Amino acid sequence: MEIIHGKGVSGHMVRGKLRIIRHIRHTAAHIFTSAENEKERFREACAKVKDELTDLQKQTAEKAGEKEAEIFAIHRMMMEEEDFGECTSDLISEGKTAEEAVLQTGETLAKMFLAMDSPYMQARAVDVRSVSERIADVLNGRETTDFTMESPGIIAADDLTPAETVMLDKNMILGFVTERGSDNSHTAILARTMDIPAVVDIGSIDDKFDGKDCILDGNNGVLYIEPDAEIGRVYDDSCLYDLQKKKAEEQYRGKRCITSEGTSIRICANAGGIDDVMEAAANDAEGIGLFRSEFLFMRYGRCPTEEEQFSVYKEAVSHMSGRETIIRTLDAGADKQLKWIPSTVQENNPALGLRAVRLCLRHSALLYTQLRALYRASAFGPIAAMIPMITIPEELKQVKRIAEQAMESLRMENIQYNPYMPIGIMIETPSAALYAEELAELCDFFSIGTNDLIQYTLAADRENPEVIYLTRPLPKSVMQLMEMTAAAGKKAGIPVGICGELGNDESMTAFFLHIGITKISVPPAQILRIRGKVLESIREESLQKAKELF
Repeated sequence: MEIIHGKGVSGHMVRGKLRIIRHIRHTAAHIFTSAENEKERFREACAKVKDELTDLQKQTAEKAGEKEAEIFAIHRMMMEEEDFGECTSDLISEGKTAEEAVLQTGETLAKMFLAMDSPYMQARAVDVRSVSERIADVLNGRETTDFTMESPGIIAADDLTPAETVMLDKNMILGFVTERGSDNSHTAILARTMDIPAVVDIGSIDDKFDGKDCILDGNNGVLYIEPDAEIGRVYDDSCLYDLQKKKAEEQYRGKRCITSEGTSIRICANAGGIDDVMEAAANDAEGIGLFRSEFLFMRYGRCPTEEEQFSVYKEAVSHMSGRETIIRTLDAGADKQLKWIPSTVQENNPALGLRAVRLCLRHSALLYTQLRALYRASAFGPIAAMIPMITIPEELKQVKRIAEQAMESLRMENIQYNPYMPIGIMIETPSAALYAEELAELCDFFSIGTNDLIQYTLAADRENPEVIYLTRPLPKSVMQLMEMTAAAGKKAGIPVGICGELGNDESMTAFFLHIGITKISVPPAQILRIRGKVLESIREESLQKAKELF
């Protein structure tokens, strides 16, 4: 038995034959003709690749969700960056073929990313190489690497691009390992979303292992080649445990969480698109606690029309069959840039800049159009608008003035809508938590966005693993802000929920119940698991109170 260690990026164990795949390495053998001709070839190849990336984005959105499809929009943006085009053009002017120039550009930019301190930016080296090699593929007329399998098995490759990952056939690809890669890469993110076990950064793998029986442990980051009987038993036990866990979670389907005081705790879902909404409904979600509308804007590559937005929001409402759907208004900026929105200022720190509600108030037509679409959808079922990144009450007052304008225009046009559609806000900044009592008088609900609240409270970039120690365990400062928010909501008589990743952390469930959280929103696949944990916490709380009485 051979044991190879790497980084586990997507969990559970799988077993199958290993298929080693080597990418074709480009030699850029085309003969240089003229700079003008080579530049034209480069432009034509770029146009074709942009069309391919658009198709890939659509397929990814259908398979893995809108968020995961973003990577192909990012790849298009990379191609449109001045540095990419100008560097390639300059190299062509120096006498290099289009193939040579684009590959050299990709390698130059990749090295630049790898030299940066941020692991997130280092992971972008794979993306820029993927873009340059895809263009070179088109220039050379080469086919892409073949990942088809005759029977279900495990793939081993030097690396996988996001495009290759999303095109994997889940019925045939049991899991994959790569010689390079990181847990921050888009490939790793896609593997987790698509629930494909994966291990990256295992180092060089010998071709002699091709076709061998293997066990891949995506949780612990280990590849066992020709596993012995003991590891085989571990694998069998792991499969049995996963099956039993899923069956056990089914007991919570149809059940509802009600505390001893009669307070209902709803378990809802976070969604990035209609596919997530459908999965949420299938997993017995009690509503959509967060629908990320920014992915709709990213998918179009322009501002979607009111009619396009209305169609999506109405469809989301219809799938939830009477259960509330909360749509977060456009949360762009920071790491979710929309290039079609004009910018007059170069932001050195976009996370602290013109993002979310700030961006929408600067370009108020965006918010006005979105609110009209939401109000129209409210005529077809329970829907609510949630405003992200509120920091001071005046921002919320401005939003409500625009909401009044949207309703007035619909009244004038005799279009049906619900004038009482709830408008709530996300509590994502310490300022919002400190203003909670005043804000609670201006809105219909709070939802604590734990990802940003932690980041802004601790001044710790959530993408940077070097400062992750500040957040684990969760510091008292963040917990106090959350408790303050919940208390303000209770005083004003409005519900308070959780919609960040912390909602998926079982160790926090008892704390949420203790401070008065009445809604927890999690990924669709985790609804039954978290409901079980909430029910368990309610039972423990009831037993503790009974002991205190007697």
